[in-house]
Amino acid sequence: MAATIKAGISASLTGQFATQGQQALAGLSAWVDNVNRQGGLTVGGEKRPVTLVRYDDGSTAEATRLATEQLITVDQVDLLFGPYSAGLTTAAAEVAETHGKVVWNQGGAGDAHYARGFRKVISVLTPADQYLVGAPALVRRVNPEANRLVILRIDTGAFARLVARGAESAAHELGFTTVLDLRYRPTQVNFTEIARHVAEQEPDLVITVGRIRHDIGTARALARLPNRNNIGLAAVIATPIAGFEELLGEAADGFVGPSQWEPAFSIPTPDVGPGAAEALRILNDAAEAADVAIDYPMAQAMAAGLVAERCVALAGCLDDDAILDAAVKADFTTFYGRFKIDESGRQIGRSVALIQRQNGRKVVVWPQELAEGELQYPF
Repeated sequence: MAATIKAGISASLTGQFATQGQQALAGLSAWVDNVNRQGGLTVGGEKRPVTLVRYDDGSTAEATRLATEQLITVDQVDLLFGPYSAGLTTAAAEVAETHGKVVWNQGGAGDAHYARGFRKVISVLTPADQYLVGAPALVRRVNPEANRLVILRIDTGAFARLVARGAESAAHELGFTTVLDLRYRPTQVNFTEIARHVAEQEPDLVITVGRIRHDIGTARALARLPNRNNIGLAAVIATPIAGFEELLGEAADGFVGPSQWEPAFSIPTPDVGPGAAEALRILNDAAEAADVAIDYPMAQAMAAGLVAERCVALAGCLDDDAILDAAVKADFTTFYGRFKIDESGRQIGRSVALIQRQNGRKVVVWPQELAEGELQYPF
């Protein structure tokens, strides 16, 4: 019998990223099950079964480092998948770099690991600075006179800074003026006061990026404003996640946010792996088995598995350097979209879509070629 291939992941099964971590684990498990149903992962022309090793990192950087060290040195995994969130991905990459191990980045859109010179992080996700670059053009399309921008962001962590910087640059290129750039500490935040101050600016576009709980707190306060119509459009990073509507209810309607993946823009017949319909069926089955909601963390983790599968096949071996070389040269599609990275491992082959919550459902509103409906405006 062919030797088993070990895949490993540090997953946030508890802590602040528990929902997304559980979804990511379910998505990666779905990939493992699908590979094994087909006889295994092809290495040098031989099919080999895959097993998954996972540890709960509790949503902390230190536990992520310990789990990653365990996966590499004790479990000796062949394929190392990163955790959810930019900060935890950097923590995993820090450890992996010391061992020369490739990290398949399925959950971190920040750039800290690149800024620190790590060269073995292969990213499936579109980078954070591209998350909301379409928002200014989206607003301008429905309101040609739009020109007032407000930015609300947490003042810690690189992710918020990157998202805000990318959106603001895109807005300024279109002639927007930043009328308020408000940065807040993650503790003792008065969301009601922040929302009131935002409405006073009568912005055409509000960009909000914090941790999930901050995004939801800000959105709830904006939705309760008596002069809510003073705001043209509110783009909140957490809008697409299932918990956003669960916690806000009908008040979730109108908000826009970036989505790395929605069933509506899955690729029907990709180069690698199942097409849109089959992928959704696989994800549905995995979600039901794991008792989690289908959301983008599931899809991107499964896609990371498919990307690793193809790159291993192209390399013809499990050597990390050979796999990295194959990944840099590769250009192909999965149900999740195009995979193409630059030499640093940064994803350059795909872009993020914008969805709006409308009447209790997510509707793709940008880019136009993928749009399922028109933007509801003003907010």
